[in-house]
Amino acid sequence: MDRLQRGVLGERVAARLLTAQGFTIHKTRVRFPVGEIDIVAWEGPCLCFVEVRSRSSLEWGGPLGSLTDQKRRRLIRAARWYLQRLRSLPPETRFDVVAIQWHRGTPPTVELIRDAFSVAFSLTTGSW
Repeated sequence: MDRLQRGVLGERVAARLLTAQGFTIHKTRVRFPVGEIDIVAWEGPCLCFVEVRSRSSLEWGGPLGSLTDQKRRRLIRAARWYLQRLRSLPPETRFDVVAIQWHRGTPPTVELIRDAFSVAFSLTTGSW
């Protein structure tokens, strides 16, 4: 399985995990010129921007180690674009990560990290 196939499969695995955890998937693979959001989902009143990190090796920190500052900034910019297109702002937003570690011959290890990183967002001004 190549990297692209593993990424698509990882997003499906993440969506199943989120659904099993009570999330409602709103959109997947949302693309803007400034970045991509893997999954947008609701957990109750909270709109969650979910980044899926999938790795087959623990070198370089595994799935969570691959979530760089640059990737976080792109995700935040894409979330901004997404929120600007909504008719009304959700009462809560957060950034979650689903980390998937693939193992040869056995099922992957999948971990949901809620509120993986925080960004100050003002609902009154609509800015981060």
